[in-house]
Amino acid sequence: MGKRKSGPFSGQQITTNTSKSNFPTFFIIKRVSTSAKTFHSAPPFLVERAITGSIGDVKSTKKLRSGDLLVEVQSRKQSEQIVKLKTLSNIQITVSSHASLNSSKGVITCGELLNVTTEEILKELQGQG
Repeated sequence: MGKRKSGPFSGQQITTNTSKSNFPTFFIIKRVSTSAKTFHSAPPFLVERAITGSIGDVKSTKKLRSGDLLVEVQSRKQSEQIVKLKTLSNIQITVSSHASLNSSKGVITCGELLNVTTEEILKELQGQG
């Protein structure tokens, strides 16, 4: 298990688990075509079978308005496999990590920290990721 650390003034117990590493879970698959084809014209069953055959069962697959695919993987192994894909069945593709879904941005407010420098806050919270 991770190390237990209590937050200042909160009385709250925070468990940090450093053994679990983060990895990208959302990927965009774009079709490479000279005639601007997208996945709108590709048979959905063929696409699903190709993804499952290449990296296994994924958490979700969605077709975006742009015609690209948004794929959510379940494991680190699938994450490593999907970025290496160049084709789905006979369709040329490019795979990239989603720009915003693989990260989170949080805002923390605490009155006691108003007179503490940003550097000191970063130093104290560094162990939490």
